[in-house]
Amino acid sequence: MEQALEFALSLTRARDEQALGDWLLATLKEGWQPQGALLAMVDVSGRELACRGWMREQPVELTLGVDDFSHPLAFVLHKGQARSWDSLYGGARIEHPHFRTMLANFCQHCGLHAVPLQGQDGKTVAVLALFDIAPQLQRWSEGDELGLLAKVFAGQLDLIRDLGRSRRGESALRDSLRQIKGEGELRRQQDALLASQFIGQSGAVRRLREQIGQAAGHRLSVLVQGETGSGKEVVARLIHQCSDRADQPFIAINCAAIPENLIESELFGYQKGAFSGAQSNKLGLVAQANGGTLFLDEVGDMPQTMQAKLLRVLETRSFRPLGGEKELHSDFRLVAATHQPLEQHVEEGRFRQDLYHRLCQCLLMVTPLRERPDDVHLLCEHFIAQFAAQEGKPVGPLQRSFLKQLVGYDFPGNVRELKNLLEVACVHTQSGQEIRLEALPAELKARVCSEPGRQHDDFYHIRDLRQAMQQYEASVIEARLRHFRGNRMLVAQSLNIPKRTLDHKCQKLEVN
Repeated sequence: MEQALEFALSLTRARDEQALGDWLLATLKEGWQPQGALLAMVDVSGRELACRGWMREQPVELTLGVDDFSHPLAFVLHKGQARSWDSLYGGARIEHPHFRTMLANFCQHCGLHAVPLQGQDGKTVAVLALFDIAPQLQRWSEGDELGLLAKVFAGQLDLIRDLGRSRRGESALRDSLRQIKGEGELRRQQDALLASQFIGQSGAVRRLREQIGQAAGHRLSVLVQGETGSGKEVVARLIHQCSDRADQPFIAINCAAIPENLIESELFGYQKGAFSGAQSNKLGLVAQANGGTLFLDEVGDMPQTMQAKLLRVLETRSFRPLGGEKELHSDFRLVAATHQPLEQHVEEGRFRQDLYHRLCQCLLMVTPLRERPDDVHLLCEHFIAQFAAQEGKPVGPLQRSFLKQLVGYDFPGNVRELKNLLEVACVHTQSGQEIRLEALPAELKARVCSEPGRQHDDFYHIRDLRQAMQQYEASVIEARLRHFRGNRMLVAQSLNIPKRTLDHKCQKLEVN
């Protein structure tokens, strides 16, 4: 009993395949005492046998092919049956050079008894080979002990491998959960950033924030369209900040603000002596944006000569500085913005069609402030708090009548104009006092009040609500068609309706 318990204890100490193989070879050496023993395990590829053991007290390691029948272990492996050879010289087929070298110290009377080790599924996972004289081999082959030992080993090997698979599964699950948790935390941080930088609660703003998050997750070029002052650069920066390039440079250039003869040198840089006045090398914005994001603001105003050069850079990510002898590479992500109706410019030949399609891999539309009056209150609170923090001046709340006037104002300058109005009003308001319309200078106050405020209209002139709604809808569509120069696709996108719906409304309302 004591021996059986010690045997079981020694078996449980083997926690992996290597240790289990050591246990088997040690057990054979102590209990069976063969002249040589070899444990040949099928490797993970299923193509080779990794063999280790000893021959006349000398450790042995070698690799044999599973389908190489120049050694006898391949026969036992494929047949799945135990086999004995009384002699290795003329008995078994031994042509494998390394196998022959291993047997060099054995006499001609030495034989081989090989046993396949099979798992629970009946598949042979290893071969156990014992080397000794024929009478000894016969006793082992006729007895049950070696077969039982083989079953114990194979059963324990199955348990170890099942446990390994279970641990790998648990590890993969933990990694997956950590990844999901990390992605969830990243998404929460992204949502918080978008909510703090792009203010609003309207449906248009919520949709745009979602589109920004999606655009940040890929490398396609992005074209941001919207009216002047609507926040196109804010959108571009958020795409960069939410992307995996957030730690790299964000390089911006206003294509409308740079003279035509300078924009190429600004983008691509130049070498010393490239032209008169080039006293030293200059790194261009494309090179500076390497690894990060290049933002081309007002790309619709880019000269046509530069459009062709920009297209090539976008296709190859290579450029040549002015006066340079070789091309350089820049790994940048492009975001462009414009208030121009580019599709109309393409039709008129003022903008390259191939460049337009290259820029427009992902299109984002920024809705004008006048079409999202629900956001005016939040924007006012945001800008007032921002002003108070920057100037260190305590400012009171916005007077309700002033807010009502702002909500009814059309804001041709969009969010930028609202911010400017509030900064001026805050400056002319005493610390802690309520911000009133009267704080604005006369010209700004007149501008805000000259608009036909919706809150002052008593609507007594309305006699048919359905007709009034249709007239208002027609006015909105006509104004948007004028803005986009008849491009119904852009009109539909700006109004957040399908183009077929817009076509139906134009036909119904007789809008051309």
